[in-house]
Amino acid sequence: MQHKARRLGLSGKLILAMLGVGMIPLAIGLSGTYYIGRGELQEVIGASFQVLAEDSAAKVDAEIQRILTVDRILAHQAKDGFVIQTLGHPFHHQDSSIVPFDWPHHGEDTETHASLQRSWITGPEAGGPEGKTADTAMAHKAMVWLETNSATQNYQLHISTPMLDLDEGETVPAGWFHRTYDINKLLTPLTHPIRFGDTGHVMIIDDHGSIISCPLLETGSHIEDQSHTFIDRLTKHQPGWITAENDGHGAFVFSIIGHAPLAGMNTLLQKGESWHMFVWQDSQEIFAPIGNLLFGVALAGLLAIILLIGMGYYASRRIVQPIRKLRDGASNIAAGDLSKPLSIHTGDEIEDLAGEFDEMRIQLRQYISTLEEKLTGSEQHFRAVTESANDAIISGAESGGIVGWNAAAEKLFGYTEAEIQGQPLTLLMPERFRHLHGEGLSRVAAGGVPHVIGKTVELAGLRKDGNEFPLELSLAQWQASDGQFFTGIIRDITERKQRDKALIKSQDEKEQVLERLIQSEKVAAIGTMASGIGHEINNPLYVISSMAEAIRDEKDIAECNEYGQDILKYAKEIAVIVKNLSGYTRPASRKELDKIDVHEKLTDAITMARISRLDDLIEIRQDFAPVPKITATHEEIKQVFFNIIRNGMQAMSGEGILDVNTSLEKNQVCIRITDMGHGITKENIGKIFDPFFTTKGPDEGEGLGMYIVQKIVNKYDGAIGVESEEGKGTTFTITFPACEPDQPEDTDKQQHSGNS
Repeated sequence: MQHKARRLGLSGKLILAMLGVGMIPLAIGLSGTYYIGRGELQEVIGASFQVLAEDSAAKVDAEIQRILTVDRILAHQAKDGFVIQTLGHPFHHQDSSIVPFDWPHHGEDTETHASLQRSWITGPEAGGPEGKTADTAMAHKAMVWLETNSATQNYQLHISTPMLDLDEGETVPAGWFHRTYDINKLLTPLTHPIRFGDTGHVMIIDDHGSIISCPLLETGSHIEDQSHTFIDRLTKHQPGWITAENDGHGAFVFSIIGHAPLAGMNTLLQKGESWHMFVWQDSQEIFAPIGNLLFGVALAGLLAIILLIGMGYYASRRIVQPIRKLRDGASNIAAGDLSKPLSIHTGDEIEDLAGEFDEMRIQLRQYISTLEEKLTGSEQHFRAVTESANDAIISGAESGGIVGWNAAAEKLFGYTEAEIQGQPLTLLMPERFRHLHGEGLSRVAAGGVPHVIGKTVELAGLRKDGNEFPLELSLAQWQASDGQFFTGIIRDITERKQRDKALIKSQDEKEQVLERLIQSEKVAAIGTMASGIGHEINNPLYVISSMAEAIRDEKDIAECNEYGQDILKYAKEIAVIVKNLSGYTRPASRKELDKIDVHEKLTDAITMARISRLDDLIEIRQDFAPVPKITATHEEIKQVFFNIIRNGMQAMSGEGILDVNTSLEKNQVCIRITDMGHGITKENIGKIFDPFFTTKGPDEGEGLGMYIVQKIVNKYDGAIGVESEEGKGTTFTITFPACEPDQPEDTDKQQHSGNS
């Protein structure tokens, strides 16, 4: 017995189950606590960062407002004329707007800030930095620019204050008071001292992501924004906080950032520009406390898991050892050793299970003994049935050798069992089939299935004397311990083949008789149509004769041409009548099967029926729906339609309405022909398809018309039915299988409807 690859034992599974019971709740609890705590901590930190950003922004705004207040005082002093008189330069000079005057001198400004780099005044037209013109709309308020010092390459904050008195209604400044500040020296005392933890700090950026002031990044550098939305989220006009995969310092990691606009400063900047406070701390430092907590809890969980493993191992030993004994007993039973009893004493359900196994062993031993006796009897019964069967029963191995041979096989092929045992199956088949047999055996050897399994096929066999004979083979495949085998039941069908040939000959004779009957019916119909045909031909002949005489006497060539056209038209009418008549009378051949347009044949049949009854006042209404073609012969289908239409016209005694309709129903082409005649009685409606049955007079038919119609319809797998009510009329319904329903037919031939 081959042993399977070692798998996890029951002891290991019990330990794993106990670990699962302990670990899964612990893991779920730790994960839930971590993520919930992380989320709550994120909310608290974000709100704190927002408040810090608002406070820091307010602090910077307050300092800027203090500087603006000092500048307004100095600008007011300059306006009083003291500075102008002292400098001795009138501002009304045409170039005064672009000539700066340093004022106040160092030491004169008692409020000089440590970051102040320069202080001066200019004329009323130079409100911006040197060389720039002030916007008249901004002439009443201070203006602020951030620019670069060309000498030191440091960033400077430029503040221009108008020299006017708003209380007295002045709108045009007498001049401008300018001051420039080193941005780093101005903002560093305000932003850099705000530090928390190892990495937490505040910084100022503008709405383009440029750094204004930061303890870690240089002023003028830019924040990278791969998402193209990070800067927009930070520079909103309302304070708040965000989370993003960007720390604003060059690393694309998860970060919590508080932000707030410098509302006071933004009112001084040019339109479309704004400054914002940015509060950030490294996320690893933020979440370090909760990570430490998680580590501590996980360590405690690990100790609990170790304890569970120890307890599980002890418990599994108490359970697994008896189960292993039970497994060994089951292995003995599976190996066929039913002599060893199974004895386990644990005082629990395992002992009960061992008792059930032992009882099963005893019953299985008794059952196998009984089964062996039955198998011996079944084998004897099978041999008796095989030997007494009238059909040959032959068994072969997958190698192709014969291993089973009954008495009927010996009688059929001429070989005794001793002669044929072990011989190849090809010995029993003609040479032309042997290569197919070899291919089939190769396919089975490769794992395939023989093509004839489960089927009954007709083949040829080869007797010992070399004579071939037709046989019928039913083949089955079965599996035994020593390989695959095939059993075939073979029947000699020589006599059946002879009977089939005789039946085919008889059927051909019947068809010949039917064709003669159809032809005789056509000839009889021609007799009834003779007068009508003569009338139809005489009319155009009379016209042709008249036109010929007119041509003889006419001198005008144009008139002669018109007469010639009329003669040609009436000659074509005669040709159509003759063509329909000759096509109707020509015998049909089975070799002329074609795809038939039923609308064309209905139209021809209606024309012929009218010729046969010229004196009738019958209205024929046609309602043709688009239908596929059918497979038949042209003459026989026309014969079917002509017989039914003519019968309907005869039933109406020369006056009434005949409806001819077509439709497609369940892939069947359906033709309905309805007359308004006297109808068929209940006694006769079941006889109308019988040969030689008729209710007409002796000169009106032989009673073969409807018999022939039914035979033709059945011949092409069609069906015909009749419904009739005395005094109201009769409806014949004919159906044929549609031919190629997926191909649309010619609409010119299908869509016929109207009255004729």
